[in-house]
Amino acid sequence: MYGVVANVVIDKQLKIGAKVFILYCHGMARSPKVYGMARGGRRIEKYISYKKLHKFRAQWLPEHIRSKVVWKYDDRRDAERFAKLLELKWTNVRLFDEEGNLIREGISENEADNIVSNLKFVKREFVALQYSTDVE
Repeated sequence: MYGVVANVVIDKQLKIGAKVFILYCHGMARSPKVYGMARGGRRIEKYISYKKLHKFRAQWLPEHIRSKVVWKYDDRRDAERFAKLLELKWTNVRLFDEEGNLIREGISENEADNIVSNLKFVKREFVALQYSTDVE
């Protein structure tokens, strides 16, 4: 089983740079529920904006986390495809801290939605062709 993980850019409860497992997200919401290391050293579940995450990638899910994760994949390529979609959409979105200071320059969420809606992933399959070597 594979899932998608990311690292925290900024948050009040989670450690900066902490790896979080993306558990699920309600519909097209912009804040998934994640599971990761809190500043106090214990693991917590919380909702966090995708903008506050970066380095989305696929990773094997440990046994103790699998029951919490709703978005899990049998094939690593499916998890990588979803992680790449999240990376393409959210890495370049503008991010501010609580005081309104710019953390990361970028585009608005609406612009990111428009860009990603036009993306199409091509499924590449290789088929082995069988040739006859009989010579008459």
